[in-house]
Amino acid sequence: MNLAQINPAWPNSLRWFLVQNSVNFCPWFFLSEPNEFESVAKVFEDEDLKNRKVFVFASRQDNDDFAGLEVVNGTILDKVLVFHPTFTTNQSIRDWGIVDSEFSDVFEFISKRVVEDMRDWALTEDASELTE
Repeated sequence: MNLAQINPAWPNSLRWFLVQNSVNFCPWFFLSEPNEFESVAKVFEDEDLKNRKVFVFASRQDNDDFAGLEVVNGTILDKVLVFHPTFTTNQSIRDWGIVDSEFSDVFEFISKRVVEDMRDWALTEDASELTE
C-alpha cells in the first residue's frame, strides 16, 4: 500500500506496520488497498451478535479468519477483533459469536496471535517454500 492510501485517521498501531510495508506475516496478510475487505466488514456487521462494526485489515490465507479494528460511532479504534464469519444469509444459525479473540491493538494482535500462527507454519513449511 502506498503512503497516500494510508488514512491518518486509522490507529497508529496499524499505520506503523503499513508505512513500513510490514504486511506479510504468513499465514496472515494485511490489506493492500484501503477498501479491500469492505465486503467482509459487511458480513461481520450482519453476523456479529453484538451488532458491532469493524474496519477489516487482515486475513489469514488458509481459512476464513479475519482481523478488524472495532468501529464505534464512525471512529476506528485500536481494539482488534479476530473473527471467523460463516458467509451465509441464513440468520437462524446466528446463535454463536463469530469473534474468536480480542486484542488491545495491532501490536498485541501480532505478538500474541500472528507470531504464534507463523511459528506453527514454520514447523511444517520451510522458508524457501514461501513466495511473495
